Amino acid sequence: MNQDTVRIKGTRNGLVIVLDSSCDFEDIKENLLRKMESARGFFKGAKFSLFQNQKDIPADQKNELVSICRQYGLVPNTDEYMGIKTDLAPAPKTYTNAGSGEAALLVRRSLRSGQKISSPEHVVVFGDVHPGAEIVSGGNVLVMGCCRGVIHAGAGGDRKAKVIARQLTPTIISIADRRYSPGHDGKLPPGRQLARLNGKEIVFEVYLKHEMLSSMTIN
Repeated sequence: MNQDTVRIKGTRNGLVIVLDSSCDFEDIKENLLRKMESARGFFKGAKFSLFQNQKDIPADQKNELVSICRQYGLVPNTDEYMGIKTDLAPAPKTYTNAGSGEAALLVRRSLRSGQKISSPEHVVVFGDVHPGAEIVSGGNVLVMGCCRGVIHAGAGGDRKAKVIARQLTPTIISIADRRYSPGHDGKLPPGRQLARLNGKEIVFEVYLKHEMLSSMTIN
């Protein structure tokens, strides 16, 4: 199945779920389910729009796709979508709670040395986190690019918090009350995209092996 059947883009009006009009609807639906599951919890409360270039989405199909997104806490955007913005905003934007959804701070730029993001909510970065940059989140941290800075997820004590990135090579990583510095012993395995707590230890796993994330798009 084509991995580009569904792409998720960040815009100033929320998330835009871009559908490949040349693909079979069942493939689109399966791909969307897989992407929602892989990003479970990160986009709850975020507004979204469906977009299919040069082809209207049949009402019954649109209803099915909207229903899938709702199951994962996304909220349909009532504003008419006029186009996909690919330029990064100069500042982060917060998605507020909608119903039972969880709020997330969406940062539409890379974080460079000396920059710090701190939020009691989940943090999603559409870019890279460079060495010397820092993220402190009360929930999960999702980096759509390379994560090489200082990361603290679950800062309020949430031991279920996770850190996910396209490439995970942090200078220092903390989850809840546990801390690990890969640079000190060089034991961080290559090719890892997820960090979580297993008992009292932070473990690193291959998470999105077949789904590499770009700085603006979940492919």
